[in-house]
Amino acid sequence: MMNKNEILNSDCDVRYSTAGNPNTPVEVLTELAKDSDCDVRYSTAGNPNTPVEVLTELAKDSDCDVRYSTAGNPNTPVEVLTELAKDSDCDVRYSTAGNPNTPVEVLTELAKDSDCDVRRSTAGNPNTPVEVLTELAKDSNCDVRRSTAGNPNTPVEVLTELAKDSDCDVRCSTAGNPNTPGYKETIYDFIVTKNYVAVKGTNHMWYKHKYPKIAPFYTCGCFCGSREQLLVRIYSIDNLNCDPAIRVRILNALDNKFKEIFGR
Repeated sequence: MMNKNEILNSDCDVRYSTAGNPNTPVEVLTELAKDSDCDVRYSTAGNPNTPVEVLTELAKDSDCDVRYSTAGNPNTPVEVLTELAKDSDCDVRYSTAGNPNTPVEVLTELAKDSDCDVRRSTAGNPNTPVEVLTELAKDSNCDVRRSTAGNPNTPVEVLTELAKDSDCDVRCSTAGNPNTPGYKETIYDFIVTKNYVAVKGTNHMWYKHKYPKIAPFYTCGCFCGSREQLLVRIYSIDNLNCDPAIRVRILNALDNKFKEIFGR
């Protein structure tokens, strides 16, 4: 195992990987946050164990990708997210809009953003207020309406209208929302072993592990971490390519099966 000095003096690929490792010590992350390579700082900004005071500094980074990564971190403070919501870079605002810790009043403003991806990310956030979702359901951009249709807080009367949308993806997302009248629950197949439960037939194999003396954690594709960390990834980083509502339903099904099997 490399010590602190060896890590800091290694090549940038090693520093990048170390910066993203949730087991990297806080004192090493603090130093990697000052790295000359922006990719290393980006990786540090996304690490769930990076200290709050370090995230606060990374939120001011000159590189927009570093600020983007900071905006998606589940531990970034509310006051920092509030500032990042005003960032000149639309991707940073997009990531902020997807963070479940972003305050309601900030989400309300982001719902009016000129960039459709920012509005789409806001529409998928589970904390976006009902009245804001009602307006987003009328957005001229079909991806914004699709994201609204999948939000678990979108009201029944709004879903009823979205079910008539001219865009098939919006109607599909509406049909998958448990609040939609006539909703039929998706049946998932599972793989069950003595240490984990996994969902079959999804774009990635979703695992939830059970090991003695360790809190249950999840893996999905290249992700490994807690439920909170996975939710932030679903609503911000992965929101660009995947409907967060679909992935949250998979996550909930996995949790229910895990509890049935392991009782926790």
